[in-house]
Amino acid sequence: MKTTISLIALLLFTLSWSHAQNDDEGRFTATLLAGVCFSQIDGDEDAGFNKAGLNAGVRGGVRFGEAWELCTEIIFSQKGSYIDLIGKTYHLDYAEVPVMFYYKDWKAKDKRTNRNFRRVMVGAGLYYARLIDPRIRQFGRQLEPGDPGYVDLAPNEFGFALGANIFITRQWGINVRWSRSITTIVDEPIRQGIGYAINRTIIVRALFRF
Repeated sequence: MKTTISLIALLLFTLSWSHAQNDDEGRFTATLLAGVCFSQIDGDEDAGFNKAGLNAGVRGGVRFGEAWELCTEIIFSQKGSYIDLIGKTYHLDYAEVPVMFYYKDWKAKDKRTNRNFRRVMVGAGLYYARLIDPRIRQFGRQLEPGDPGYVDLAPNEFGFALGANIFITRQWGINVRWSRSITTIVDEPIRQGIGYAINRTIIVRALFRF
């Protein structure tokens, strides 16, 4: 928790500092993000991105020339899955730190501020997530350790992500991201014969860049 607070403080400092840069984009960039996460768990009893949750946080970036940018984020992300057949929901709250490397293209000029920017950013990267609030419910009842159907979840998750940002103006845009964990998210099998579980997510967010 102390590490998360320190990282948030660092990114907030970057927000205020990058806002003070005088050129079109500045060496450093800072962005607020908020949207929805559609998720599923490979290895449970169902398929489909039918569990929706919040995905929001802050992003700090470092530009390398005009076309490349390295970004890191501090994100609150609600993942999991919903299995309609047995009325079961995995609701998993994570504190997530993605590190993404973006290529930027499509030069444009913001009419309101008369500042140059690039409309499109396409990138890939890795992320670390810490499970902060797991809840498993079935038929409206929250399951506790020892209950049938309860599963011990792993506290840490590592994965990779692909994403794109499309800016309508220099400050406002839309982010779309697909991610997949590369480590199992459970400490025990969810069901017999399958010893792994993988988070998959599709994220759609609004962006505000300072």
